Amino acid sequence: MMKASLPEELLQVMLHTEGIHMLPPVGFLDMIALERSARVILTDSGGVQKEAYFFRRPCVILRPTTEWVELVQGGHAVLTDTDPDRIKHAVEHFLIDGMPDGIALFGDGHAAEAICEHLLSYR
Repeated sequence: MMKASLPEELLQVMLHTEGIHMLPPVGFLDMIALERSARVILTDSGGVQKEAYFFRRPCVILRPTTEWVELVQGGHAVLTDTDPDRIKHAVEHFLIDGMPDGIALFGDGHAAEAICEHLLSYR
């Protein structure tokens, strides 16, 4: 891969690098489909960080901090800010090792059932 020093040069490298696809903005359903098929997600969006977790996709967070600290603590995401070396290292790590198994950080997906069962126990 070529090294780029200016924004225009960076754009050209991105456009001509295998495995990187530059797309125009997409709607929510298209974005969800893209996330589900991604091997690694790079984002600065808090919502996309959490969606990546639910789709079991590793996430590289292009910010210095996140509101979803449990994703980073659990190894499901890595904070890199905009440092190119940290971004590259995080992507390579996830491509090689994938996302770690672990406990369900946000419940088991059956909260509504448990709530209904509890409410129905009072009939």
